[in-house]
Amino acid sequence: MHGSKRSVPSKSDIQELHADVSFPHSGAGVSLPNSGSKDIQEEKTESEYGSYGNHYEEITEEHLKQIALELGLIKLYWPQELIPDVDQRKHYPPSYTQNSNKEKLLLWYSENFRRQYHFVYKARKPLFLAAKNECGLQKMVCTTVRPTTIRLPEFRTWEGCANFVADHLNYKPLEKPQLLPGRLFSPTAVMERQKGNIFEYSTLLCSFLIGSGYDAYVVSGCATREFCVFDQTRVVCPCLPEFTKAEKRNVDKDVPKYAIKPPANLYSEFLLEMEAKKVRKKEEEEKKREEAMRLVIEEFEKPPPDEISGTRVHSWVVVLPTCINVQEPFFIDPLTGNKCDLSNPNFLRLESIWNHTNYWVNLQSCSERCKNLKFQLTDLKCWEHLLPGEPWHFWKSGHDEGNVTADTILEEKHLDMPASWVDRLEISNAVYEKRFPNGHKTVLYKKCKLEKFAPYVQEDGLVTRITTYTDYDWTVPELVYEYYSNRVDCLLQVRSNMLNRSIVEVFRRGRADCLREHSFFLGRTGVEDKRTMVFYHMARHDGLEKLEMDPLYLIQHFHDRLDLLYYRKVDYQPGGQGQVGGSKRNVLKLVEEFCRNPKKDANSDIARRTFAVADNQILLKFHCAPGKITAATREFIKPPLTEMAEKLTFNPDLTAGYQTNPTDHPPKNLYLFCMLREQLKAEEDSLLSARQMEEEVSTILKQRSIELCEPQLEVSIFNMERNQLAKEGMEARDKQIRAQAARELETDVDFLAPYFARIGNPEKISEQQALQIREDCIADFKQLFVDRINKIQDYFEEVGGEIQAKNKWYEEERDNLTKAEEDAYLKANAEKSFLLHVLEVRLARLRHLATARYQTIEALFRADKRLSVLYG
Repeated sequence: MHGSKRSVPSKSDIQELHADVSFPHSGAGVSLPNSGSKDIQEEKTESEYGSYGNHYEEITEEHLKQIALELGLIKLYWPQELIPDVDQRKHYPPSYTQNSNKEKLLLWYSENFRRQYHFVYKARKPLFLAAKNECGLQKMVCTTVRPTTIRLPEFRTWEGCANFVADHLNYKPLEKPQLLPGRLFSPTAVMERQKGNIFEYSTLLCSFLIGSGYDAYVVSGCATREFCVFDQTRVVCPCLPEFTKAEKRNVDKDVPKYAIKPPANLYSEFLLEMEAKKVRKKEEEEKKREEAMRLVIEEFEKPPPDEISGTRVHSWVVVLPTCINVQEPFFIDPLTGNKCDLSNPNFLRLESIWNHTNYWVNLQSCSERCKNLKFQLTDLKCWEHLLPGEPWHFWKSGHDEGNVTADTILEEKHLDMPASWVDRLEISNAVYEKRFPNGHKTVLYKKCKLEKFAPYVQEDGLVTRITTYTDYDWTVPELVYEYYSNRVDCLLQVRSNMLNRSIVEVFRRGRADCLREHSFFLGRTGVEDKRTMVFYHMARHDGLEKLEMDPLYLIQHFHDRLDLLYYRKVDYQPGGQGQVGGSKRNVLKLVEEFCRNPKKDANSDIARRTFAVADNQILLKFHCAPGKITAATREFIKPPLTEMAEKLTFNPDLTAGYQTNPTDHPPKNLYLFCMLREQLKAEEDSLLSARQMEEEVSTILKQRSIELCEPQLEVSIFNMERNQLAKEGMEARDKQIRAQAARELETDVDFLAPYFARIGNPEKISEQQALQIREDCIADFKQLFVDRINKIQDYFEEVGGEIQAKNKWYEEERDNLTKAEEDAYLKANAEKSFLLHVLEVRLARLRHLATARYQTIEALFRADKRLSVLYG
């Protein structure tokens, strides 16, 4: 039954097929025709049909329809009028309710192919060649594929097409998992209903993929129960965020040249070996316990046995490497939108594939499932095609394009696939934005629940929520990941740990406080509570990058500051009250660290300074100089407050320091006095900065509480459906434009009104008056025209004079001009020359239009009824 050797159905065959598939409409019991009963008896045993296996008088029309469905029979009669079964109020195009002559011929050809296929391969499942559409009319499955290009960026890739189909539809499993579906709705009906079976999923996805340039095909075959019923409860959620754990690296420490020898090892090697054996024994026992627990979990998660395994009908999509960016064939699961390899164990057998050009039957063995299948569709040992003529792009690849002529094409011309009967697929902005059925979709995974929402469906802007659980029944939540969009407060993500009640908020750029990430514990809203804030340091004037809060300390990390400060820590007295309680916490110590300043000497460049507020001390540590192993230090004991009130005094006994070079002279008292005064001022500024940081955190927390209680969403000015202000503004503008146009139509300009007003607007005028009005109007027109020409001429001469003066100045000062002055002169000269050209063009145009405008005025004189005395 290969290609051109296949027989074409004759008239007698068609009549016989009519006898096989035509059923009476009386509803009473009938007997099977002789020509078809033998085949059916071969295909169905008595045990499969039960009580009516040996009693033909009890077989009803419903039984015959069921048998025809199981055998995949194709009807070869078509009623004149069909009543849609889905929506009787909708008006369907004629292609939905009628078959063209070419479609009828294709169905005859398909039925002949089915009979020959069944005769050769009696043990194989029936082919899915035709099915009823939403109007109840049987259509060839290839003509249901409607290649459509969607003008949206998401549909440029197979991932975008697959994800949209998986999100946009609700899955409806087959009523009988072992039988092919009796209906195959059009992709347009599937899009409107937003639900369908697996074959409708695949047909819609294949239509999008072919329209996007992919060589995609709908697959009919068998799969596992989990794939057929869309059971994801044993699959790890693919949307879970992956947090990589930092690997511990063994850093080899530099061995110093001079090092103290370690003491002799006096431990008993036997005791050490015994201790190591105990440790290894515990580790082995722990590994055994983990392995046993893993086996128990695997056994618990293993799905129950499937009684009809290997016979469940399923469909998916295959993409072949004949298009751009596809190197090898792969499968796409339409229910999830995921890419699957050919070796995926869930795909058990492949029966046939098709697209909008032809239908191919798989002749290869599926003993190893789909792993070793070859997808060279032109190989007749592997694939049997329905139509004898291969698709044009297959046939063209085997011939030299230079030798292809019209006669060659006609010689290879065979019955080709009719155009799709389905209307063009359209996705409006509202449908694309809503995306999910009713605006949301929920999928259950292994210990995880995935919820997706369309934008603006949730009042708080939530678009995705992923909840992980500790049990398999989804009752005890563990982690919650929430993703937001279009938030005024720039909130992007919230990660919540329901066990330790910790929350992490992530923000995008655009906040006034430059907050990037906020980590805290639920129920703790005070400034003194434990929390961590990360900021966009490049947008802050102080360069603050990270802030760590605790009841006992406050730590600030800075980046790219002019004073090279990168770390500050403030220690508080235990038991102090925060700002929410009404009083400030007492500061015990404040520590600051600085980066190295290459412009300063290492012995005067502060690396770390400590303000011991409780001990009334200031400790300074400087950077290490090159080649030194120690760093210089300096300690100040602050003078009493009584001495610091009016004028600071310096006591050399209240300071001490260490110098790395003993030969250096000690610093002078004036230098130490200036350093003390500078550090006292720095301590005051640092304490003030710490207090201001607490106030800023308090302000941020208050603002966040308002934003959480009253979330607001931002709407683009281009979103006319939701931006009410922009919508009202556009409507007001359109209304104003329409009113202005109406006024212009109502009031026609009367250019002769001033001339009639001079003579008192009489109802009738004499020939002399009419002639005077005509002459005055023509004189004014000529004068206006001459004035315009003179004005342009004067301007033209003025610009020409400026260009000449500028050129003369340039010739005189050329040698003394700088590069910038010369560039400015050339730019100004070019602008003046362009303006001169524009004036010249306008002047020529006015002179050219003078005659035409005069003729127009003369025509208006003749059309005016008030001047009829002049023209009769």
